[in-house]
Amino acid sequence: MRAFVAVDIDETVRRRLVAAQEQLAATGADIKLVEPPNIHVTMKFLGEVLEDKISGIEEALKKSVAGTSQFDIGVKGIGVFPSLHYVRVVWVGIDEGGSELMNIQRKIDGELQPLGFRSERDFVPHLTIARVRTAKNRDRLAAFVKEEAEAEFGVTRAQAVELKQSTLTQKGPVYSTLARIEFG
Repeated sequence: MRAFVAVDIDETVRRRLVAAQEQLAATGADIKLVEPPNIHVTMKFLGEVLEDKISGIEEALKKSVAGTSQFDIGVKGIGVFPSLHYVRVVWVGIDEGGSELMNIQRKIDGELQPLGFRSERDFVPHLTIARVRTAKNRDRLAAFVKEEAEAEFGVTRAQAVELKQSTLTQKGPVYSTLARIEFG
């Protein structure tokens, strides 16, 4: 099964992100919007995982967040990967709480390494809201991203990390939670 580790967001912030997605779609760019229930902070993509490894992954996640208290995540700004000249992903940034997410992610990496998972390089906490398919209307897309570079989407509470399964369907991925590890 395909799996990843994520921190979820609340519905108020999610609704604001959906409004931004609607504006993004209005640019006429050739994009695939992330389904609203699927918007989250990916802490680590695990890829294909054998079912018998799930309990070990869950234990590693418990160790990596032990002693972590809930904290606020400020969701702010729209940006792109890799650059405005060649856009593949449109994301919303994290300002407040970013260092906490990076610290948790490093711990997750450390706990999962003995299970055969590679460490992330250059982890940047963000929420993917769209993927770009072609360069159609790239200039309009870039102008929108520049306009919204400092847009505020609110604050959400980081309450847990979740081990999620991603099932690929013709309509896009469907995520289900395999384990939820609450913060302090």
